[in-house]
Amino acid sequence: MQETLQLLIELQEIERKIQALAEQKARAPKQIAVLEEEEKNTEATLVEKQQMLESILKSHRELEREVDDFEGRKAASKQKLIGVKSNKEYQATLKEIDDIEGLVRGREDQIIEQMETAESLEKEIKEQKRLVTEARERLKREGTQLGKEAKKADKLIASLEEQKEQLKPRIPADLLKKYQFIRANRGGVALAPVHTGACQVCHMNLPPQIFIDLQRNEKMMYCPNCQRIIYWMGHEAYRQSSQVLGEQE
Repeated sequence: MQETLQLLIELQEIERKIQALAEQKARAPKQIAVLEEEEKNTEATLVEKQQMLESILKSHRELEREVDDFEGRKAASKQKLIGVKSNKEYQATLKEIDDIEGLVRGREDQIIEQMETAESLEKEIKEQKRLVTEARERLKREGTQLGKEAKKADKLIASLEEQKEQLKPRIPADLLKKYQFIRANRGGVALAPVHTGACQVCHMNLPPQIFIDLQRNEKMMYCPNCQRIIYWMGHEAYRQSSQVLGEQE
């Protein structure tokens, strides 16, 4: 009975490891997707800032053309002053020049403001380019690492599957079938260690007589609450069996 229980403990450890490795592999595509999304977002932010800068520079050029146009109109108005013959016309021309100068000042203020914004954006773009480079390198680096880990997991799973297939014929068929049934219906855990009189999976205390019988290690026993196969952790053989594969991690 002890040898059979040891085999079941080892089988459960093997299947636990296979499941853990499979879950690790399943997380890899999600991790890569997160990295790809980060790269996409940093690139989108860069494009957005570049478009903002281009829009500001375009507006800047338009304002400069307007200033040139106003300066031309102001020069024409000043030339016009030379030939005016009445005070009324003279005052009107002076007002025209003053209005144009007001428009020029307004445009120049906008130009200065845009230059400051453009300078700030250029710094942000430089930093954003750095972030894009980092995101791309991180995706490449971690994607490569995840790929290596997936290959390693495949090899380990194959090795564990081989160990499992070698182990199964050594377990009585009826007991193996019962183990598989319990495992399928109890969250992938068919065996439960017992410590200080309590099942370490469902955490229910065993009736005193059942715990005494369990320590005798004379027959296969089950938790009255969760129906899992139970074994006493105080037996050295079972502790060693449950640690065999753990030491191989």
